[in-house]
Amino acid sequence: MQTAIQMQSNNKLTIDKSAYFDVEKKQLNYMVDNIEDSRYDLEPVNRYALVRKDTGKLLGIHTDDYIIRPYSELAEKVNEVIVEAVPDYERFTITPKDQVLEGGKKFIRTINFWDDAIDINNYKNGGFHIKGTEEKIIPQLRIYSSMDGRWGQQIMWSSVYVVCLNGMVRPDWTFVVYNKHNDKRDISFTMNDFKMGVTAHKELGEDLFKMMQRKVTNNAVTNLFRKTLANRKTKLDIDDNSMLVLKHLDHLWDQYCSKYGSTIFAIYQTATDWATHPITRGAIHNVSRKREKQVAEMMRSNHWEELYG
Repeated sequence: MQTAIQMQSNNKLTIDKSAYFDVEKKQLNYMVDNIEDSRYDLEPVNRYALVRKDTGKLLGIHTDDYIIRPYSELAEKVNEVIVEAVPDYERFTITPKDQVLEGGKKFIRTINFWDDAIDINNYKNGGFHIKGTEEKIIPQLRIYSSMDGRWGQQIMWSSVYVVCLNGMVRPDWTFVVYNKHNDKRDISFTMNDFKMGVTAHKELGEDLFKMMQRKVTNNAVTNLFRKTLANRKTKLDIDDNSMLVLKHLDHLWDQYCSKYGSTIFAIYQTATDWATHPITRGAIHNVSRKREKQVAEMMRSNHWEELYG
């Protein structure tokens, strides 16, 4: 059932109607020969198909302990926390976006909070501002879920660089809360979780300022990418790199280096661009999430620490 907030079409926390659909769990069977009657009998197995009632689309196959958790209910719970934490939220600029992917198999909801922006214009005197643009970094709350079993219920804080829409990954990048679909407990997202995300976003501005001050060489940048993002992990003790990844990263590095100079901030923008806007034949949302984790790992690596010197 939609709450009052969800039913207001012009409300800043409105959930798109595409997130509201019913799912039916149907038990699967296998055929067994019945020699006496020359026919087949159907025997049930512990596998159930999740099927959309409105379209008949198969969303996933799971065991009986898989709990159907509607996307709309997850989004509504997060809305309730936001309203509790910011009772006068309607005074602020908030823009949600809902994506129901692959016919209902996956769900992404992002909520941008524009009034808590980090203004990069403050650093323009240091040569880091792109002339003629309004550069800001805004906090973003992300919600993930799925019916195909690929994603559990996940709620995390992130930030977005407004000019290029790069997701701003942090070295301690983790989901705020995570819940498997077979967990009998419901997901928990509290007002404290919300406030911690806002605080982390403010700290990101200080980190980026430090990155802007630190100069690097092209050789150091290439070595970092070889050892981290382009490194194909193998069991063999060899330096195995993906040349396609390196070529893409080098191209992005040239772009950001021309804008921000040979700085760690330019490396950071290169890596987050590579993660946020993947060139792939696969599902972009899957590849992007995998790459964001790789960027976080890069920022925790010794190779990254060495750049600070």
